[in-house]
Amino acid sequence: MEEKSLNEILKELFEIAKSLSSTLDLDTLLKRIGDAAEKLTESEASSIMLLDEDKKHLSFKVATGEKSGIMKTLKVKVGEGIAGTIAQTKESLIINDVSKDKRFANSFDKSSGFKTRSILGVPLLIGDELIGVAEVLNKRNGDFNEDDKEILQSLASLASVTILNARFSEDQKNFFIYIIEIIVQAIESRDPKITGHTWRVAQISTAIARAFGIEKEEYKNIYFGALLHDIGYLVGSKTMDLGQGIYGIQHTDLDKQHSLFGWEMVRKINILRNAAPIVKYHHENFDGSGYPEGLKGEEIPFGANIVALAEYVDELKIIGYSNEKIYEMVKLNRSKKFRPDIVDLFINKKLLPEEEITGYA
Repeated sequence: MEEKSLNEILKELFEIAKSLSSTLDLDTLLKRIGDAAEKLTESEASSIMLLDEDKKHLSFKVATGEKSGIMKTLKVKVGEGIAGTIAQTKESLIINDVSKDKRFANSFDKSSGFKTRSILGVPLLIGDELIGVAEVLNKRNGDFNEDDKEILQSLASLASVTILNARFSEDQKNFFIYIIEIIVQAIESRDPKITGHTWRVAQISTAIARAFGIEKEEYKNIYFGALLHDIGYLVGSKTMDLGQGIYGIQHTDLDKQHSLFGWEMVRKINILRNAAPIVKYHHENFDGSGYPEGLKGEEIPFGANIVALAEYVDELKIIGYSNEKIYEMVKLNRSKKFRPDIVDLFINKKLLPEEEITGYA
């Protein structure tokens, strides 16, 4: 290989590395890896198969071609076929005439409508651990060679690490969402009458946010702020009313302090840090009559006033107010409890959930 060509390939690998490191979405990542494999090896098509949890099968995650959707329903058994052999031996294979190789299963060509002439396949490895197999099909000009194999192996090494990171990120995300659900259930266990309240507050809050055109990070903060707005009750119920038997302490002092307790909890979690002010200030009123700090007007975080209105609305729903009456009550609190622009949009857009929304009696 000429030095110039090598430099060009190294440059492309560097650009691909930057591209792969810019996303943790596994589907997007695998698509980029497949595209990069085709480009670097000058191939007509590519496929990426990941090892199933049973460690006995490979599942297609990326497959190019008109019938790629069909391919994603198919599996390859480890030890069978060309990909299965690569998975079993953890060694790369170059086959420039698949018609002469008994391991080639043309059933996949029949399913996809793609005519395979040649295959270059490499294992996706983290150390000695197999995570999948990457293949490129049909070299456009000539046969696959050792240079192509080295290029694809280099890409596979890079891809394996990024796939592992993406999977770890997905596991963390799933764990985080599961923990949030547990916390919400714990918050609502205080009183059977408020079952579903937290999710409904989040639903109303995000409906208002969308109507304002809020998205991305700010939207996420409002969502989590709404879900966790009453988390302080969990701490407060432990730190107060311990054997005192005084109902008034729990329902007066704690009602005034739960937003501070919640803020202390949430602000220490990096991913939730920007939602913490919503938790802290969702009981501040636009006219300055709220708590914990008596903030007024524009001093109150926008997201906190959205959640305040959403909570107020749901509490009225719980006690049986009609939609018409709720809109009337919200309007009466315009410039008192709530920002005028939030009230106006909520009423004009009719953002109140209908009666059939789950959770209302």
